[in-house]
Amino acid sequence: MQKVHLILSHLYLLPWFARRFVGCELPLRPFLDANPCLELGGLPIAPKHTRYGDAPPYLPSLMIDATTDPASISEFADAHAFPLVLKPLFGAHSRGVRKVPNRRELQKISAEEPMILQPYVDAPKEYGINVLRVGSRVKIYGLTEITLRAVWGDGTRTLNALVRDEYGTDQADLIDDGAWVPDDGCRVPLQTAADVQAGSSFRDITDEVTPALREACQEAADQIDLRFGRFDVKAQSLEALKDGDFHVMEVNGSPSLDLTLYDADYSLCVKIERLRAHWNQFFQQAQPCRSCDRNSWGLLSHLLWYVLSPKECAISSWNEVDDGELASGAEPKRGAPRG
Repeated sequence: MQKVHLILSHLYLLPWFARRFVGCELPLRPFLDANPCLELGGLPIAPKHTRYGDAPPYLPSLMIDATTDPASISEFADAHAFPLVLKPLFGAHSRGVRKVPNRRELQKISAEEPMILQPYVDAPKEYGINVLRVGSRVKIYGLTEITLRAVWGDGTRTLNALVRDEYGTDQADLIDDGAWVPDDGCRVPLQTAADVQAGSSFRDITDEVTPALREACQEAADQIDLRFGRFDVKAQSLEALKDGDFHVMEVNGSPSLDLTLYDADYSLCVKIERLRAHWNQFFQQAQPCRSCDRNSWGLLSHLLWYVLSPKECAISSWNEVDDGELASGAEPKRGAPRG
């Protein structure tokens, strides 16, 4: 239902979108101009490592492909305890994200496309933090609490039984290690990343934003020169988040949908107005001629390719990435800020 509401909201605003784009110099140019210092404006078709900072709250990461030296993967695993998380270098909506529970599974990795290996953050709370830059200051205009599907052990029932009782037989059939009996009070996550189609729930908590959280987001945004986007983060609790204690799982650039739109308590009318406000802030941020990249026709064709065949598009984009840099696990080189 939340997806349907979002589609209807965009259809309702289609004439408004058309009017805003009429004055643009080239198709999709605002997506480049909103984040002139990020590759392709930070869209999902840009490699994720260009949206990672070098220091906390960003996680350490190793970029790998089929030619990566296994020794570098082993060294990364030694430095960071299992489980680890493997995600595609290109992509969005949690496509291809999976947990690597142990060294045996790590040795089975066969990267058909470029991937990123990161430590798994065992934190029960996930949040989406939408930010925009006003001058040199970063403003938080949307804070969303995301609840991933999980079950709690009682020391008697198997994992399969717990999932069946909580989410139904269909979901229980998808569970691995279903015969395991979790200890009493043991939380067992059923999702590696948030996904509205897989049963994650979303709640608008923007009124919980604190100065400490704003300061932490400012530091994270400054590391990558983010102007408009969303931090997907994990924290131990809401109080920890409000104190600025969180880990960045992902940074989304243009246009970074405001996740408060998935709040089930909001009516379609409210979502339409919030969506219009979100896009209005995006267009205000995307001042013309900020970006020196004028190939937005190429961006349009690349986006269409990504929609039709994301995996093949990612493999093709891989040819533009420095293979030696990825194989060594070196930090990516960043050019001087553009604009």
